[in-house]
Amino acid sequence: MNFLGYILLVMVPSIAITGWAAYRVRSTYARWAKVDSGISMNAFDFARRLLDRQGLNDVKIEPVQGQLTDHYDPRGKVLRVSQAVAGDPRLGAFDPARSAVSVPAGAPRLSVASAAVIAHEVGHALQDRERDPWMTVRMAIVPAVQFGSGVAPWLIIAGWWLNLLGLAWIGLIAFAAAVVFTFVTLPVEIGASGKALAFVSSLGMVGERETGARDVLKAAAWTYVAAALTALLTFLFYLSLLMGRRD
Repeated sequence: MNFLGYILLVMVPSIAITGWAAYRVRSTYARWAKVDSGISMNAFDFARRLLDRQGLNDVKIEPVQGQLTDHYDPRGKVLRVSQAVAGDPRLGAFDPARSAVSVPAGAPRLSVASAAVIAHEVGHALQDRERDPWMTVRMAIVPAVQFGSGVAPWLIIAGWWLNLLGLAWIGLIAFAAAVVFTFVTLPVEIGASGKALAFVSSLGMVGERETGARDVLKAAAWTYVAAALTALLTFLFYLSLLMGRRD
């Protein structure tokens, strides 16, 4: 396999794209994490309020460790808030009986960045309830994506080395599912961000604060664009290898 070609055509551009996207997310979040949103609630109460206002009373809220690991789980109907967004290293204690989080006294007020991230995840919860077609497609291809992103590259490599092109093509087709997933993710994320901006605006985050929320959401969106471009570059490189072997 042409490893030099892989490095020049895939690894270098991928590292550059993902590195830039990651830097933009960290720097933008750090900037707006220092700005008060004007919302006198902690992260968990804010999430609960947004969910309830959308009629999503059945969605639970749980803390999750990590930095910006916030996500909505459509299978369990759970919105998870990360340590960074909660703004308190103690996170708070989850009370299963209340399906809520008890936040320690003295937890800081909600920042613009945290409000934007939480509103974005609530947007996903609303997409789930509304059966957003893009989210439906994304969930439907998850099994194929798990296979495509994990096993498919090994099938492609093994098929290329052993001159078993049938095996390699099977791997490439499976890998294509992972590529499709990254592109289907884009309208899902953009849609959730649009809903998030409407949520925060209705709660009084206007002017500079709304601009900050928009900046945070745009920066986060670039990580998904970077993932899609990286997956596409990798797919095209694998395709060029197999087409070259046919010649």
